[in-house]
Amino acid sequence: MDFLQQSDYKSFINQQLLNMLLEGDDQKLVDAENMAYGFICDNLASRYNMRIEFSKTDKNRNSTLVRWMLSLSVYFLHNTVPDTEIPERVAKNYDDARKEIINIASGRGSTTLIPLVSTDGKQKTRFRWGSSPRRTHNPFE
Repeated sequence: MDFLQQSDYKSFINQQLLNMLLEGDDQKLVDAENMAYGFICDNLASRYNMRIEFSKTDKNRNSTLVRWMLSLSVYFLHNTVPDTEIPERVAKNYDDARKEIINIASGRGSTTLIPLVSTDGKQKTRFRWGSSPRRTHNPFE
């Protein structure tokens, strides 16, 4: 996956710490990015066109999607160290990104991601709000 660039990580993790976590094995970074990609797509691909979103490059990328990918990837990269050594900021960024993604997937949050469109031209991102008609407790109705 070529969505994230090495320069994107500079705002999220110190280069020395990144090198220490990778231990010379760039596959760890690829695996962490794939886990982040999987989490995002599992939650959002049923309503948003993630294929198009992840195919964008450079300045055309959705900045929120980049932030989510970075937050999740950096957290997953820390799976190689003991829990006590994971910086609090990394864990908080992960929790915040996870909550945002789940809120958007459930319709409680807004996003600028490209919505999926059904064959009849309607967006698949519409959520049904409401419930059954109000019940009455009158046994004679």
